[in-house]
Amino acid sequence: MVAPQNNIPTIFAAFGATGDLMRKKVLPALFYSYQQHELPKMFKVVGFSRRDWSDEQFQEYVRGVLEEHAGAKIDETMLAPFLSVFAFQQGTFEESASYQNLKKTFDECDKEWGVCSNKLFYLSVAPEYYDLILHELASSGLTDPCAPDQGWTHIIVEKPFGMDSETAKHIDELLGKLFTEDQIYRIDHYLAKEMLQNILIFRFSNNLFEIPWGNELIESIHIRVLEKIGVEKRGAFYESVGAMRDVGQNHLLQMLALVTMEHPETFAASSIQKKRAEVLQALKVQKPDDVRKYTFRAQYDGYREIQGVAPDSDTETYFKVRALLHIPKWEGVPIIMESGKRLGEPLKEIVVTFRHPSPCLCPPNGPHHKNEVIFRMEPREEILIEFWAKKAGFAFATERREFRYLHREERAHVPYVEEYAKLLLDCVHGDQTLFISTDEIRAMWRYVDPILEAWRKNIVPLETYVPDSREVLEKAASIG
Repeated sequence: MVAPQNNIPTIFAAFGATGDLMRKKVLPALFYSYQQHELPKMFKVVGFSRRDWSDEQFQEYVRGVLEEHAGAKIDETMLAPFLSVFAFQQGTFEESASYQNLKKTFDECDKEWGVCSNKLFYLSVAPEYYDLILHELASSGLTDPCAPDQGWTHIIVEKPFGMDSETAKHIDELLGKLFTEDQIYRIDHYLAKEMLQNILIFRFSNNLFEIPWGNELIESIHIRVLEKIGVEKRGAFYESVGAMRDVGQNHLLQMLALVTMEHPETFAASSIQKKRAEVLQALKVQKPDDVRKYTFRAQYDGYREIQGVAPDSDTETYFKVRALLHIPKWEGVPIIMESGKRLGEPLKEIVVTFRHPSPCLCPPNGPHHKNEVIFRMEPREEILIEFWAKKAGFAFATERREFRYLHREERAHVPYVEEYAKLLLDCVHGDQTLFISTDEIRAMWRYVDPILEAWRKNIVPLETYVPDSREVLEKAASIG
């Protein structure tokens, strides 16, 4: 991985500067990085939007967002210098003149700094605008280096990476035509979670646990992302996406890749991305009969009453899928993935269940021992290793015990903000380890498309469940 540097002159251009992602995640993340003294010394944020704002009005908007996020006023000695890096450029995505004006702003900044700065373009916009914006960026000269061998350009795009294989391929080919792969940063914030990064270290940096994982050792893997929150004010967006596209096609499949991938040759981004892609490309694509047997979908009661949701909606808010890998060492090991909203207290974890040893040195008529390793993100960031030990006393009896590694206290984690701070800094530093490659995207859609198509045809009927309960987990218990 690339070592952090604070001497990289960078202009961060935000398209859709007043959008939801900027407000909820990016602005708090940038301020968090500033507080940790991680932003480059020469750093400027240029907001690009159709609003007719001055720099000062944009800065006041940012102030309000940060104070709302903090729930209180922020120390002015810290906030004021941070706000000074923000500038605003009024423009529309459709007008070429707007991009020329943006280029003038960049040139003025470079002249002020006396350097050829790097440009980071963040697309906080709906995917349907990508085609227009990317072509305008390329044709306007904004993405050209301002001097020979100086000044890189990086493009950041958010999930969903398309809505299916075809739309994802179109976006990917467009990006690939205008930019090189090392310029493209596809964000899946789950990859920046501390505990997911810990999977690689746990598996490949400890002699104690470097036993090759596969079907001789492992019986099953269960990946859960169970959320307390519902759709709330995101009805229109969620209605077009659903739980599988929102969480399954990206977060859960990336978690699957991390826990089953082969040992990378190095910790370089290209090496890790290659190993993740190899696993995802090996997922067995499900035929309609498989979808019927090995998938489940449901919607919580009351979802259809949310603004922006169709009254006869068949969008799933919960799903469960049984996946298999077409790799000899993983043949026959079921990988269960499930996620949903309004499911009571949050639980986000990967449970690796090891095979029952045979023959087993077990007490007569006693339990047959299975060990588990659990990588948990919520409610606590921790790794649990379950093992069995003899009970104290005269009888030869066993009991379950566990080693517990608590990564940090819950209050020490700022959800989303830390992940986005890490990702945005990696964009500046040119480290793609925690970003998704084009091979991974295509492999993920190749697996998910047939499931979504079968659901669209109602091959798997949409069930319902009581919100804020675990009722649906019992209904889906047969998928295992």
